Amino acid sequence: MLNAHALHAAAHGVADRIAPIEAAIDESFAKAADLLAYLPGARREARLPLSAGHDALMRVLASLNSIAQARGEMVAAHIAFAQTRRDLRLPETGFGSLVGCPDHAQLKVVHDKAA
Repeated sequence: MLNAHALHAAAHGVADRIAPIEAAIDESFAKAADLLAYLPGARREARLPLSAGHDALMRVLASLNSIAQARGEMVAAHIAFAQTRRDLRLPETGFGSLVGCPDHAQLKVVHDKAA
């Protein structure tokens, strides 16, 4: 028989650790994207040829792609943990970032309305 207290403690431990990882991945993505966006302007301002720093730019772009892939894996892990929670019949409330976790990742376009 499963120890309900240990099961709930483990679930809380998982939930407490997911959000900081997801936040760190998003922060890394944003910082790498900012660097990538900065590079062409910096090259132009320094009056360097287009080839200057191209290899470095491509490496930053590759790292951005890797971060995006890692982000996707964390989304998949988050969904898998939510399924495990359902399989174990743990309540949906009280587990931090697992609350209301969708069955699949879904992006929505939000349109800005003019005032």
